[in-house]
This record gives sequence, structure tokens and C-alpha cells, in this order.
Amino acid sequence: MKVLILGSGLLGVTTAYELGKRGFQVTVLERNHESARETSFANGGQLSYSHAEPWASPSVIPKLPKWIGRDDAPLVFKFRADWQMIRWGVKFLRNCTTLRANVNCVNMLRLGLYSRKRMEEIRKDSGISFDFGNSGILHIYSTDADFDHAKKHLTFQEKFGCNQKLLSKDEVYRLEPTLTNSSRTVVGGIHAHEDETGDPYLFCNALAKVATERYGVEFKYGVTINDIKVENKTVVAVSTSEGDMTADGYVMAMGSYSAPILRNIGIDVPIYPMKGYSITINANDGCPNVSLTDGTHKIVYSRLGNRLRVAGTAEFAGHDQSLNEKRIGNIITAAKELFPKADWSQTIDKWACIRPSTPDGPPIIGNTPYRNLFLNTGHGTLGWTQAAGSAAIVSDAIEGKPPGIIVQGLTLERYVK
Repeated sequence: MKVLILGSGLLGVTTAYELGKRGFQVTVLERNHESARETSFANGGQLSYSHAEPWASPSVIPKLPKWIGRDDAPLVFKFRADWQMIRWGVKFLRNCTTLRANVNCVNMLRLGLYSRKRMEEIRKDSGISFDFGNSGILHIYSTDADFDHAKKHLTFQEKFGCNQKLLSKDEVYRLEPTLTNSSRTVVGGIHAHEDETGDPYLFCNALAKVATERYGVEFKYGVTINDIKVENKTVVAVSTSEGDMTADGYVMAMGSYSAPILRNIGIDVPIYPMKGYSITINANDGCPNVSLTDGTHKIVYSRLGNRLRVAGTAEFAGHDQSLNEKRIGNIITAAKELFPKADWSQTIDKWACIRPSTPDGPPIIGNTPYRNLFLNTGHGTLGWTQAAGSAAIVSDAIEGKPPGIIVQGLTLERYVK
């Protein structure tokens, strides 16, 4: 069976690898000159399997009025005449209830924990290197209110098999001594000791190489996907800059660009781009060794070999991928405050991308109304975290096998009325 995968980011590459390993004839189409050149290129680097609290939650409602109009806010809406953004925003607010947030959290956690298992299998099977780290992720909090909320969420997730360690302020400093250099208040922390880190760009291109050499997967770069052609609830071809391309099965893994193409064939997925920013510097002794999440300021820090990656913010500005220097500046200011002894005199690599976000939080994976079209998109800020599990679920769907976990709340069905 021949499968055509649209997109060669984390979701596309992991799916190609999984299907190739299972004996499928796989071709991947990508408009860039190599894999992982867009959203997957320079994200926060965290495999945060334990992080399952959706943006849409009751805790965000009282914060929204304070964030509106602030360039340094963790969540920024740039108001515009964009019907898709308005629709997305309404659905987002509807999910900001305790019941819906808890359901979405459990669905995301189930996928995250499954992905941890599948990622371990990929690492062992492929033998690739990607600046992998398994020291966990340390979540720190600067206010009692934020820490209290995090403790309650930890207790909730424990019921579903998520193990994390609650730390006092002194225990936080013992785990990551470089934090003692900061003037920032730390009231406590949580160590997600089973979480991991790694460079998604290195991972994608190393895994693509293994998929090609070991399983015969073909990657066609420099190919722009224009449209999908359908007949009688079946995809018959993909229209590209190189002409029509055909297969027996198709996987949509184009991130934020999935939605407009899917709408052309009557699949109205509520995916909207959420812009994020990151910086990367060469690390020194003033940089953390443990990956960190600043739970108060919503910024993440990952040691990737001899580099430090710092990422954050969620900005809704359509498909604009341009760098906003003010937003980048806010990340640099926060990083300097937390790690003042890092080398801030060097050249800083800056990056911006748009992440395909659903209003409720979980991605959209699996079957569609078209018998041979499958989705692997909408992962928001957790594409790196959820890629391995999502690839396995999609591959099971293509094979007609039962998925490895319950997929309720992770598929297109939740939006179909």
C-alpha cells in the first residue's frame, strides 16, 4: 500500500518512519529543502509528557483582561477582522470550564504518556542522536497562587498515572543551583522527573535519514501542496507544484496550513495558528542543566547539548511568521533575569513559528469522512511531545488495527455534530 504524507515536520516524519517500519511504501511531500524547517525547527525542546493542562481552562479567564493589550503577556490576541480566529476564540472560551478542561487534560495526558513509551521505542530502534536528555523538567513558580494551582493540578493528574515530585524552594535550588544567581522569587516547584528533552530539528532529519535508508521512505523536498482532489468520499490525488500525485492513502500533517486545505474538501477543523518565539545561545556554567518551565511567566528553558533554548508566548496573529522584536525582547529580558550569569554578550539566534492549535487543546488524529484520508495535526505547543504516540495511532488507523490507547477526545469526531 502506498501512502502519501503531506508535510515533513515532526508529525510527518514520525508517521513516515512508523509506516515505513510497518512495510508501507511511503512518500513525504515538503515545500522546504529539508525536514523540520518551520514549526518543528527551534521549539522549546521539551518532551513534556506530564504537561497536559490545556490553555483553555477556568484559571485563564481572570487573567485574560490583564493580558489584553500587553506585549509581555503569555497569551496575546491581535484583534483583526478574521472570522476563523473569532470562531476559534468562541470555542476556546466554551472550553474554559472545569468539566471540559478536566476532560481535555485527561485526553492530552493519555496521549502524552503513550508518546513517552513510543518515543523510547523509536530511540532504541533507530539509534539516532538529537541532544537527548532525561533529567526531567523542573517547573518553578514565583507566586503562591500559581504554585497552589500547580499543586492542585498535580494531584488531579496523579489519578491518571502521572508521577511528579513536589519540591520546596530549597529543593528547587538543590536540583538546579544556577537559579540561586537570580533575583527572581521562587516559592516552590514540581519536578516532572519522567519528562525529557531533545532537539526536534536534529531528531526529524536523523529519523528521516533512517526511514529512507532502512525502510525506503522517499522524501520529496521543494514540493508545494496546493489542494486535495476527491471523488465519492475518496481522495484521488494531491495537486502540487510538481503536478498531481496519487497514492492509496493520504496523511495530512501540514500543521497550521492543514485547515485551509481541508476546508476545501468540506472538513472544517478548528485549527488556528498560535505564534511562538524562541532564542538559542551557547551555554556556559551560568545556564541550567535541568530543563525548566517558568510556570508564572510561561517560558521554557532547555539545555540541548552545548546550547540553551528559551521559548515562550502564544500570539494569535494569523499566518504571520515574522519576528516581533518586542516579543523576542521580552523572552530575552526574562531569561537574563532568571540566568544572569549566562553569556548574554554573544549573538542570539532568534526564531518565530506558528503552531497549529485547537480550541480545546488535544490534537486531531485518525480517520476522516474520506476513507483514505487521515489526520495528524492540531498539536499546538505539544507537537514534539505527542509526535511518537500520534504517529502510532495514525498508522494503526491506516492498517485498520485497534489503536494502542483510547482515542476518544483526540479525533475529528468530537467536532462533528
